Amino acid sequence: MKPYKNLLSGIGLDSNEFANPPSKFFPLFTLARDEGYHLTCHCDVAQPATLTNITEVVTYLGERIDHGLDAGSSPALIALIKDKNVGMTLCPWAYVRHHTEANVFGWMRVLFEAGVKVTVGSDSPTYVESNWLVDNLKLMKLRGGWTDEEMVVLMRNAREICWAGEGVKEEFGRELDGFVERNLGVE
Repeated sequence: MKPYKNLLSGIGLDSNEFANPPSKFFPLFTLARDEGYHLTCHCDVAQPATLTNITEVVTYLGERIDHGLDAGSSPALIALIKDKNVGMTLCPWAYVRHHTEANVFGWMRVLFEAGVKVTVGSDSPTYVESNWLVDNLKLMKLRGGWTDEEMVVLMRNAREICWAGEGVKEEFGRELDGFVERNLGVE
């Protein structure tokens, strides 16, 4: 990893972790952390050990989780995520094939209202139809009932948990504030 340090911000574990739990890769994550890389880990939905995987990732990595929606079913896990200040990238289109919409949007709302830094992303958009960012955001509005103000919070959370440099984050924040002021009239 060292020869590519100037090209990489962090490392993550993706794909289906059934029979390959994130903890299997913790030695690699330790090396990456020691080199100063950001860390994230995929915690899929509706897997037999999902809640255990999320708990291990939050406890050990403590930075960001990609997916992890099932945490919304566990008040203790929500408290741990919030306590560790872990952000979560969620992709509702990826979940509606595994859970009822009530669970998908209900758990997203529970996480959001608990103060967990959730945001919406895309998940393999060329592989899974309708899984581009704009499609996920539309789904949140149309099927999840999220307000414009809540969508702005999701985007502010995205800015906060992304791995961009501070200058890029500041620019994105200015652009988002300008968009909100011009189009939504929300603070």
